[in-house]
Amino acid sequence: MIKYEPVQVQSILNHLDERSEVFSDVYTLNPYKGCEHACQYCYVTSDKYIPYKKKEEFFCKIQSKTNASFLTKISLQTIPQDCLIIVGSACDPYQPIEKKYKNTRSVLEILCEYKNPVHIMTKSDLILRDTDLLSKITSDSFLAVSFSIAMDDELSKIFEPRSSLPSKRFKAINILSSKGIRCGVTIAPILPYIVREKLIRSIILKASDSGAKYIFADNCSLRDTNKIRFLEFIKKFYPKLIHRYEIMYSKSTLPPAVFSKKMMDLITKLADDFGLDTTLSGMYIPDKKQLELFDEENANGRE
Repeated sequence: MIKYEPVQVQSILNHLDERSEVFSDVYTLNPYKGCEHACQYCYVTSDKYIPYKKKEEFFCKIQSKTNASFLTKISLQTIPQDCLIIVGSACDPYQPIEKKYKNTRSVLEILCEYKNPVHIMTKSDLILRDTDLLSKITSDSFLAVSFSIAMDDELSKIFEPRSSLPSKRFKAINILSSKGIRCGVTIAPILPYIVREKLIRSIILKASDSGAKYIFADNCSLRDTNKIRFLEFIKKFYPKLIHRYEIMYSKSTLPPAVFSKKMMDLITKLADDFGLDTTLSGMYIPDKKQLELFDEENANGRE
């Protein structure tokens, strides 16, 4: 059972050390804490990032930051207008709770007012509700909407049980891109021996057909509690793969470089074949770091 809990936080923007050739600075913003999507591989469930003392609460206790829009307005008054604001890095800004509280929409209204560039990351087609705001931000500033799609519908039902199906995400890309809104696909995480080359080719083809402009990709990161939990899941649903996973993640939180390079080279080639950017804006090449690094402070619940 999902428990919703309204809370007030002390801060809403998390400054990143990451530097960009396009934006003067980068911040992350999460309108909620906890995530209903219950993705089995979620990096935030590791000891390093989990925001709750009881780790199992992350998928069922969702805190709504009721003063999110107020804090956003205050914060934007103190930073340059060309700072990129990433909405939804430690949890999905369009998870089901957004239907009730509308924190994400209220935050986007403030971002639209201040004309800061925005990058939204989601696995939900609920974002279509805010097409009007997205169009306005696009016309007044810069907007990129990244849909995380690393699976087909059947795999998603197993690994992402409460998120919108990938087929619905592709439809959302089609609708938004038809209105001139820049959309892209993040193929993450690439689960070894599960997310195979054939599936990756299919995702990139569908992304292109749906109107996506760019492709990102990232590996599956496993550490401490998150690693134990995920390997137990693999042992239950993919018992033939458990020993491979144990070996692959025995010395690092990421797969061996040889595995990563093969997949990344394939994705780069396919992106080039379909004329897709491999950068957010199409104008620069950012350092490719694990997304979890984007929001360590927020995910630790320091807000």
